[in-house]
Amino acid sequence: MIMATYTIIKLTHLTPLHIGTGKENYDFSASDLQSDTLTAALAAIRAQMGKDGDIKEFLDSFVLSSAFPFKKDIFFLPKIQGKINVIVRNQQEQEYRKKLKKIKYIDSSVWQKLINGEQVQIDKEQLNDEFIWGKNETCKSVYKSQVNQRVSVPRMDNQDAEPFYFDWKFFNDDAGLYCITDASGELLKEITSLFTILGNSGLGTDRSIGGGKFQVETNSISITSPKDSDAIILLSLYIPNEEEISSLNLKESKYNILLRGGFISGSQEVELRHLRKKSIYMFDKGSVFKTIKPLIGKTVDLKPQWNDEKMHSVYRSGRPFYLPIKSNEL
Repeated sequence: MIMATYTIIKLTHLTPLHIGTGKENYDFSASDLQSDTLTAALAAIRAQMGKDGDIKEFLDSFVLSSAFPFKKDIFFLPKIQGKINVIVRNQQEQEYRKKLKKIKYIDSSVWQKLINGEQVQIDKEQLNDEFIWGKNETCKSVYKSQVNQRVSVPRMDNQDAEPFYFDWKFFNDDAGLYCITDASGELLKEITSLFTILGNSGLGTDRSIGGGKFQVETNSISITSPKDSDAIILLSLYIPNEEEISSLNLKESKYNILLRGGFISGSQEVELRHLRKKSIYMFDKGSVFKTIKPLIGKTVDLKPQWNDEKMHSVYRSGRPFYLPIKSNEL
């Protein structure tokens, strides 16, 4: 087995958070912050500071995972795509298999056993909504979801106000989100500083009323991977470059694909924020590819076609954060 230590950036003391899904369905909040959203937000802040001449080079200089939940010193990682090798004690498989399909996050202590090809036995108490916990006594909530009714005020006098529902996620005081990066040295200092500015301005929807604000802490996480790995698992979104597509071995891989789009909300030009950027499909975190070749991915420009001299590039990073995994027993 191989142990590697990575830097993590913790988003602590999170105020109520609503993460957009790219659609106008506010009664549902995405459950985590994707890597392309985070890197784009950092790049936007950097551009606002006058460093807008090398945005693509900045995004290509590091990789960042999507953000996952933590509670105290317990860090969760995304569910591995496919059938996970977990058994619930004193239950028939048909009783717990449906619950396992709903799992989104796995305690890192359990997750590391799974990526090393081990079978894991747990008690039913360790299955808690979207989570698999490592110990029974820690099986408490990380966050709760609360849907509130709100009213959309019409712009025209002859239109009626329309009610809609808005989903907030409230994190426990000892919980929050974190992401993993390969950045080090001065680059890590810059990224941490950008996260601090981002925490003051907020993430997600309704930042103007205090939504999505956080404080920043850096720490580390050690992950043990198999020495005889035969595949890799994504901890971020991923856009393969042309040379990588043939090596992914998609027929033997387990993966999910997301359509990423949305508005240019981070633009410095207010009049451009109503525009939708181009959409692109990306491989989702948790995807397992039957390959051991290094992946590089690519950064793409999703700038919409719009005849305005103020229109600028809209970069999204599809560079992957991934780890080796033993897939033949998963």
